[in-house]
Amino acid sequence: MYRYLLQCPKKNIAVRINPCKSGEVNTAKRILKAASTIHSEKTKNRAIKKLNVNVLPESSIWALRGSLLDMFNNNKIKIIAIIGNLCTSIIAIILMITLLASVPPVDRDSLTHHLAIPKLYLQAGEIIELPCIIFSYYPMNLDMLYMVSLYFGSDIAPKFIHFSFAVLTAFLIFQYLNKRLNRNYALLGSLLFLSIPIIIKLSITVYVDLGLIFFSTASLLAVLKWVETGFKLKYILVAGAACGLAMGTKYNGLITLFLISMFVPFLYSRLSKDNSEDKNRLNHSIKPVAWTVIFVLSALIIFSPWMVRNYKWTKNPLHPFYNSVFNPKIETECVISKFTQDSGAGGLGVLGYRKLLHEESWWEMALLPIRVFFQGEDNNPKYFDGRLSPLLLIFSIFAFIPFNKKKEPYDYEKKVLLAFAALFFAFAFFSTVLRIRYFSPSIPPLVILSIYGLKNLVETLQNRGSLKFIVAYLIIIVSGIYLIISTTGYFIEQFKVVKPLQYISGKIGKDEYIASFRYEYPAMQYINKNLLPDATVLFFYLGGRGYYCDRKYIPDSGNTVKMFYEMISSIKSSDGVKPFFKELGITHFLINNSIFMKSMAENIDKNESDAISIFMQRHAKKLFDEKGYSVFEII
Repeated sequence: MYRYLLQCPKKNIAVRINPCKSGEVNTAKRILKAASTIHSEKTKNRAIKKLNVNVLPESSIWALRGSLLDMFNNNKIKIIAIIGNLCTSIIAIILMITLLASVPPVDRDSLTHHLAIPKLYLQAGEIIELPCIIFSYYPMNLDMLYMVSLYFGSDIAPKFIHFSFAVLTAFLIFQYLNKRLNRNYALLGSLLFLSIPIIIKLSITVYVDLGLIFFSTASLLAVLKWVETGFKLKYILVAGAACGLAMGTKYNGLITLFLISMFVPFLYSRLSKDNSEDKNRLNHSIKPVAWTVIFVLSALIIFSPWMVRNYKWTKNPLHPFYNSVFNPKIETECVISKFTQDSGAGGLGVLGYRKLLHEESWWEMALLPIRVFFQGEDNNPKYFDGRLSPLLLIFSIFAFIPFNKKKEPYDYEKKVLLAFAALFFAFAFFSTVLRIRYFSPSIPPLVILSIYGLKNLVETLQNRGSLKFIVAYLIIIVSGIYLIISTTGYFIEQFKVVKPLQYISGKIGKDEYIASFRYEYPAMQYINKNLLPDATVLFFYLGGRGYYCDRKYIPDSGNTVKMFYEMISSIKSSDGVKPFFKELGITHFLINNSIFMKSMAENIDKNESDAISIFMQRHAKKLFDEKGYSVFEII
């Protein structure tokens, strides 16, 4: 059995048909007739002149090669089935995430600030300063959306609000790739993005990183659209507005502002025809700067409400960062601030931090940019607290290896995407703690580059029998198998961890579900039911998780036992204990017993430890003790 192949060099389209006994001429006619369903008349005429007919043996490998070519080259016979399969896969991922997200929030950041602070605002009836909660000074675009959901009584809906930004980012990727390549590549790009483990994990939590990813990607792609359309004003304004929303979502958006404000003048200087033909040197210099100013101002205007708020409270528009620049003598009004001490680990940097905490060798640290794609692990800071996909690295490399050696009109965009991804990672790399979430805006550019790389590999399949063909074939097949297995395995893992079916089916209630993840929850239930409305609870080693506490609370920070010792050392006599804490507004303690005792043994000397033990015996009455958490009343 044989198949005939027509290769159209202009469109890179392969059409396979059954053999014909009438000879090569009739075969050619049949091929061109099949090709006419895809090509324009002009393209068909060019194909006639450059017709190459190859008789190729039928085999399972060759059939698979043909299927891959059909998949990515707009063959109308296959396109409906291919689109259906890709859409089905995307819908399946969305359904799985929907199930995983349909449970009460138990993730750390939602309980410390993304839900906790909006809840405190609702209780106060206004946006108030919370000096003891440092996160309250962060920008809160998405948190304000979560507050609307909390107002209507749902703390599960914020997960879907957060997840919606992942879907919107997938749509941006689809739009971009659909125009540059075709619909199949575009759908595959959306699928690849949604299947990345860190994206799945973020989609089932109440964080804000997916919002940052969406707005940063929108800003970057708007700049590329600005270049493509001949530098129209509206697109640079859209880019600036999206960047401002990114900054208003998370301070990491400042990196987006810095990077794109560098790209704007560079792209205009290199790609503007008017600018290159302008003989006036002054105009040649002013125009790139003017476009940059427009971008930066539009971003800052959108971001300005959060800067105004922080300036009003602290005289620093970016508090708690850059206090040495804006307000060196700033003093917080938190009642426990004068008793806290800096741990002194902040100046180590990422390499010193990892060497001290994780005992990594120099070569392990040198390979960090590669390791993040292969060694990620959820909830493990040593392994970047999340998982990427190695496919992002592998396919992105092939985006810059054009096997067909023809220049594409948007080659400069690939360089911009790579520069944005690499530089964003570099900024996150030199922070104290390297987490995948901190450079997550790099992910969409890497996804786009990966699809470009896949396209180059698929085009290589037309060169049957060559070494390039074998390499490309193996990479595509192995990567496809890996994507299916890894995504399925990660979802299975998440279902085992999150256990949503038990809650959704009603097998366990809300309180029981939360308590199975957050052992402090029963203690907080006791506080909510038994403490007076004017009580204020000081936390010890809860990581700031106060969302489920309905009484006023002060989250712990830093070396809490050292802070506690400084507190009790300030008390002049035993008769002054209650007045002292009453002046601070503190009536009760909530203590994580195991960490509290361990910290006493490791972080303070014996005299200080004895002083704390004596104080707790004489002046703290235990009211509740369960699952390692105790509630004490100051007496």
